[in-house]
Amino acid sequence: MGDESAKPPEFWDALAEHVTAKVEPVLRQHAHVRQPVIVYLRDLEVLARQECDRREVIQIIASGPRILGDREQVGRPDGPFSRT
Repeated sequence: MGDESAKPPEFWDALAEHVTAKVEPVLRQHAHVRQPVIVYLRDLEVLARQECDRREVIQIIASGPRILGDREQVGRPDGPFSRT
């Protein structure tokens, strides 16, 4: 992943609010409405595992899809933050 796609530190600092803003509006919607948010959060988790070294950021992102009913694990089962 190139430097042009790296998120600034401020993005990771505001992540909890960002995830909440994505999850809350679709929380009580049908699965087909939640699915794009789940996919977005999975992609964001992959990016965070590559760019961010803060465990709490990974935990916050990973909680979003779980709250929406997704049980698929992102990332390597033995990788950094694998127990988050």
